[in-house]
Amino acid sequence: MTAYETLDASEKRYVAVRGSFTFDGEGAPEHYDENAPEEWLTSGHVSGEVLTADGFTTQIDRDIVVVIGCVGPWCAVTEPSEDALMFLRQEAGGAALYLDVGACAPNVFPRAKEADFEAMEACMAGDCPPVE
Repeated sequence: MTAYETLDASEKRYVAVRGSFTFDGEGAPEHYDENAPEEWLTSGHVSGEVLTADGFTTQIDRDIVVVIGCVGPWCAVTEPSEDALMFLRQEAGGAALYLDVGACAPNVFPRAKEADFEAMEACMAGDCPPVE
């Protein structure tokens, strides 16, 4: 199952975004941290396009909350990107956006390729390509 299909099946609401992603990583848990909290929150910013039925077409330029998840001592690691594929969780009717970066299932792909964005557009049109 693709990340798109997993999030599409979730009871939570998500939007797919293509664009730049920055966050304040000062104090973030390391990849392996025996004292890591279950979640670590920091501020971030996204700028780019939201996926709609017509493709990545709706502009977004918003501050977000980045949630770094840890499983035991293993914490998610991510990096800022100029052209990332992100899945943002919507709360409060879309007024608040969260980027959940889990240790096992990150919702940000900072090194996405053009084929990844094309696959997301196909999924949005109801024609997800098979997972290889």
